[in-house]
Amino acid sequence: MFQEQISLADFVLQEAREKCFEIEVKAFKQFEKEKKQIVEREKSNVQEEINTRFKKKAQQERIKHSALVNGARMKLMNARNQALMKIYSDSQYQIYRMIRQDERFYEELLKNLIVQGLIKLFEHEVVVRCLHRDIRHVKNVTDDAIAEFQDILRKELNGLEFEVKIEVDEDKCLDERTLIDNSIKGVQEYSLQESASEVISKTENDKKCFGGILLTNKDGLIVCKNTLDVRTEQTFQDSLPIIRSTVFGK
Repeated sequence: MFQEQISLADFVLQEAREKCFEIEVKAFKQFEKEKKQIVEREKSNVQEEINTRFKKKAQQERIKHSALVNGARMKLMNARNQALMKIYSDSQYQIYRMIRQDERFYEELLKNLIVQGLIKLFEHEVVVRCLHRDIRHVKNVTDDAIAEFQDILRKELNGLEFEVKIEVDEDKCLDERTLIDNSIKGVQEYSLQESASEVISKTENDKKCFGGILLTNKDGLIVCKNTLDVRTEQTFQDSLPIIRSTVFGK
């Protein structure tokens, strides 16, 4: 009986040991599984953080590079605009100097501007406004301008006879705009702030100029701006592609 009890105790003890070993193996496997999951999860988190930092760094570098490129491009654009406005300033002043030094040249120019204005307006009665100092010059060429205008109409419109009368408005003279001689300055010394005064605004270009004329019909409702300011700006804008190609290359 005692022997049976010992055998039973050994059996139970052996069962307990096996069960304990089984639980231990199962627990170890579960531990390894969970450890592997944790390691993989942390590796993934670390890799994700590395990727995020790399992307952020790459984005910062792209932004920095873009800012440098845009800054360089803006400097180039400003330098080109500065050079172009210097050319515009010098051109204006060269014309201004020519009309002040050579009356014959200026009166011929005024006559041509009047003829162009008469063609555009095509009115029987035309009022011409100019600078006070130019009244004499305008009056000197009105008859020649009318004759040339009528001659053009005869040739182009099968002998059409068109009477036209020009009145020089001495009471409403245009205001004179003073030009600055920037020809002695280099491009680097000429600032874009200075160039703002070189271009007259569209709200002022029928009130002030450095030369030329403004023509209207009798009641002033139709206006032809043929001031030197308007014409030089128009010519400059039309010539910009050629100027850019010549100065900066293609």
